[in-house]
Amino acid sequence: MRTTFLAPVVCGLALSVAGLGQQSAAIPPSYKDLKFPPLREVQLPKITEFTLPDGMRVYLLEDHNLPTVRGTALIRTGNLFDPADKVGLASITGEAIRAGGTTAKTGDELDEQLENIAASVETGIEESFGRVTFSTLKERTDEVLGIFHDVLTDPAFRQEKIDLTIRQLRGSIARRNDEPKGIAQREFASALYGAKTPYGWDLTNTTLNHIQRDDIVAFYRRYFFPGNIILAVQGDFQAAEMRAKIEKSFAGWTVQQPTVPPFPKVDNTPAPGIYVATKTDVTQTMFTIGHFSGTMRDKDYAALDVMADILGGGFKSRLFQTVRTKLGFAYEIDANWGAGYDHAGAFEIAGSTKSASTADTFDAIRKEVNRIRSEEV
Repeated sequence: MRTTFLAPVVCGLALSVAGLGQQSAAIPPSYKDLKFPPLREVQLPKITEFTLPDGMRVYLLEDHNLPTVRGTALIRTGNLFDPADKVGLASITGEAIRAGGTTAKTGDELDEQLENIAASVETGIEESFGRVTFSTLKERTDEVLGIFHDVLTDPAFRQEKIDLTIRQLRGSIARRNDEPKGIAQREFASALYGAKTPYGWDLTNTTLNHIQRDDIVAFYRRYFFPGNIILAVQGDFQAAEMRAKIEKSFAGWTVQQPTVPPFPKVDNTPAPGIYVATKTDVTQTMFTIGHFSGTMRDKDYAALDVMADILGGGFKSRLFQTVRTKLGFAYEIDANWGAGYDHAGAFEIAGSTKSASTADTFDAIRKEVNRIRSEEV
């Protein structure tokens, strides 16, 4: 079959050359010959910036396309500031700020009020920032801005909502080993970042047992103060009028705290090796392979991001074409150069395969990684 397939291809080439006579074979075009028009100058929108007397920085952007107003307060905090024995404290605080309501209204009363006017006020704390957001129709701006102010500055942290949040987290802990892919990703992060920094910590029932309402209140007070907040508001308003509303609303919030320290450093030196988490009720191997990647400020970040996309960034990527399409070892496989903003991120190749083809899959991945390192793309 191979001879039968090659014969017409060779013949076709011979006829093509014969038809050209003595003409030279066409030289394929190079990407270096591509010409592009100059990039258009970026037109930045007009943004009104000012700082309140107590240090909150405010950015206003008028947008009159829709009769809506949206705002986000970013707070320099995060679960990276969790104490080692109270992992989950920041996440619970972020949830309880909104769910626990304010001194004047419970969280349930706020839910009803906001739902009746098609508005929202939400809160949360992630790895390296906290946020309080609002969204409203233009005609309800004053009402919703008042709720937003109270949630940000005067949360009540009602105990029943704290207890509910902790119960929900315990439920997620109880279920998290049901998903094999999650196990692989969790254990990879733990092995990469180690136990010395919060980048590698896991939420457990033990750490939840240590978290009390006083801890949540203290965490909020430490990080939620005007000098540690950036507020951005966008929508259908006049900047001068919105500035006056914000200045009046936050005039009485004069809380002060020491400057928030830097986030913890990533200083682990992971030991190369194979780390196995056994799960006997599945027929596939879920895997994550990788190492530290770096930050977005690295001079080679753009090239490395493109490299990862070529290697494993979709249906046309090399790993997908080799491991799934050609060899049939895996249903899904991808690669990502996950650089961090201010700390080393992770380069990851992740996927799944039949248990019996695990070693062959790893061998195919290794060959593709070596190929992209040694050959021109």
